Amino acid sequence: MKFTRLCILLIGVIAVTLPERSFSATLSPFTSFGGGDGWLAPGEGGYAYLGTANNERGMAYGNGHVYLVSRANPTGQNGNNVRILDENTGADLGGLNTTGVSGGTFAVSTVGVGGDGVIYVANLTTNSTSSAYKIYSWANEGAAPATAYSGNGGLAGSRLGDSLAVVGSGSATQLAAGFGSTPAVTGNNGYAIVDPTLSSATAVGFVGTPPNAGDFRLGITFTDSSHVIGAQGGSLYRYTGFAGSAGTLISSVAIPDPAGATADRLLSRTVIGGIPILAVQSIGDSHVSIYDVTDPSVPVYLASGNNTLTPAANANGTGALAWGVTTANGDGTVSRILYAMSTNQGIQAFVVTVPEPSTFALLSLVLALGGVAARRR
Repeated sequence: MKFTRLCILLIGVIAVTLPERSFSATLSPFTSFGGGDGWLAPGEGGYAYLGTANNERGMAYGNGHVYLVSRANPTGQNGNNVRILDENTGADLGGLNTTGVSGGTFAVSTVGVGGDGVIYVANLTTNSTSSAYKIYSWANEGAAPATAYSGNGGLAGSRLGDSLAVVGSGSATQLAAGFGSTPAVTGNNGYAIVDPTLSSATAVGFVGTPPNAGDFRLGITFTDSSHVIGAQGGSLYRYTGFAGSAGTLISSVAIPDPAGATADRLLSRTVIGGIPILAVQSIGDSHVSIYDVTDPSVPVYLASGNNTLTPAANANGTGALAWGVTTANGDGTVSRILYAMSTNQGIQAFVVTVPEPSTFALLSLVLALGGVAARRR
């Protein structure tokens, strides 16, 4: 009987303790990347595809590589570049075949990778009626591009192409792209959900405001296949759900950034060791912060970092965050690499480390046993 009561007590304590997510996390430079400081600075080592001329807006991780979209036009290039970078050093390993990629204000702008390794690159259009929003796909790094989608993004006349997120794989793949606030088109306070298998797009709309026009333009990320977080500026994000074309605003969240939440707007969410983590980057001084978003409506600040020196201005507020490989460290922690690019400010790489799930359970068990021992005394 005593054993049964003890087991019930332990299960109860663990169930109560785990959701609180009381733990420490670290964000440290991934020093093998770039110049040994975790920062591939603009033009470092004469690298032509990462500069300060507003030519780089998109970045993603997949297939063991970092993908950088660059409109830089070195000798012999056409300005529509999707570079393949070494995940550990940032060294350029070549580029994707972009033959036939064309159209839009920029023919290439943002990039994402599906769970199956398919690479998606979108253009930028400032009016999706007069110039189609296009998304190209590559089945692998050696493939030729195919058109996964071409159309108005579900909202005629809208601006699309400043942000892109991908969730799922195969026929379950979905892409999200935020509408811009200009042109002033009814419905541009939402985002487009693109099905690349069906080559279709649905505009997710909201009744009333907020969200406000363009609120998903500069930062967008899925939390799952029916929830999206988006940001435009003001260090505020919108946490939403959607079903078909109907969007629901769940909460508007002020980002609790003690490192200085003055221009936090680039977003990417992942799960590390069972813990949902949201990375947010400032387009001002380029610092990156991470949050526990077990409840996305109540983000818990964990850590901040900045590997840059004096970054160039990012007047357009664009860029991207991407999560890399995950490693169990053998000491009760698990780490994942985070890549952060704010336009004109280069690419930073960090090691994000959190406790493994078993560490939470062990802590709960210790607390429970301690409580039992105290009562027996």
